[in-house]
Amino acid sequence: MRDKRVGILGAGTMGKGIARAFAQKGYRVMLCDPHETARQKAFHELSATLPEGSFSIHSALPEVKDEIIIEAVPEDFAIKQAVLQEIAPHISAQTIVATNTSALSVTGLAKDLPYRERFLGWHFFNPAYRLPLVEVIPTPFTMAAVVEESQEILRSIEKVPIIAPDLPGFIVNRVARPYYVEALRLVEEGNVSPEVVDRLMEGLGFRMGPFRLMDFIGIDVNHAVTEAVWRGLWMPPRFRPSWLQAQKVAAGHTGKKAGQGFYSYQ
Repeated sequence: MRDKRVGILGAGTMGKGIARAFAQKGYRVMLCDPHETARQKAFHELSATLPEGSFSIHSALPEVKDEIIIEAVPEDFAIKQAVLQEIAPHISAQTIVATNTSALSVTGLAKDLPYRERFLGWHFFNPAYRLPLVEVIPTPFTMAAVVEESQEILRSIEKVPIIAPDLPGFIVNRVARPYYVEALRLVEEGNVSPEVVDRLMEGLGFRMGPFRLMDFIGIDVNHAVTEAVWRGLWMPPRFRPSWLQAQKVAAGHTGKKAGQGFYSYQ
C-alpha cells in the first residue's frame, strides 16, 4: 500500500501537515499549490523535518492515476468544488479522492462529480502529522469498498479513523462549537478577557484554552467552521457566529500564522 503516491492539493497548514503525516510513514508525497510563496514556504518547512526525496512540490497535479488524492484547499465550498472538478482527468477506477473539510457538506461537494462513488471526506486535525484522529465521512454515493480502503490507508500511517455522519460539523466540530462560541460571548460582554478564560480552562485540564486554540487553528478557519455549522443547522441561536471573531478576520489578525490574533506572536 505504501508504494502508492499521495497527491495533496493545497500547501497551507493542513496540506503541509497531511503531507508530513504520509511522507514520514513511507508514502511518496506530491504537494501541489498554484501559489509560489506557498510552495516555497512548504518546501522550507518540510525539508527541515522529512528526508530528502520523500516529497516533491508542484504548481499543478502531475499524473497520479490509480493513486490517492487529498484536497486540502481553503474551507470555502466554491473553491473546493472548482478544484475537485479540475482533477477529474486524473481519476481512475482505483483512485481514492478525499476532501479535508472541517464542516462543509461532503455530499454537496460530491453530487456533481463524475467520480463521486470514489469520493469521501477525511477530516484531519491540526497538527495533522501528530494528532491521530481522522473523521471519515462517506456520502450516499461512496462505495463501501472505498470506505474500507480509506480506513486501511489511514491506519497504515497510524491514524485512528472514525466513521462520522455527513452532518454540519460532523462529530468533533459539532461538539466543540460551544467551547468557542460561549467563550467568545463572555468576552463580547466585556466582563472577562481572553487570557482569563484561557487560564481558567487550562486550569481545569484543557491543554489549550479556547482563545489560544483559535489562534493556533486560525481564527479565519474557526470562524468559517462556526458559520458552516450555524447555517447547516438552520441558524440556531446557540451557534450564532461571533462579531468579535469576524472583526479579527476582517483585520487580518487570524492567529499565530499572521503574528497576531487574540495574542501577539511578533
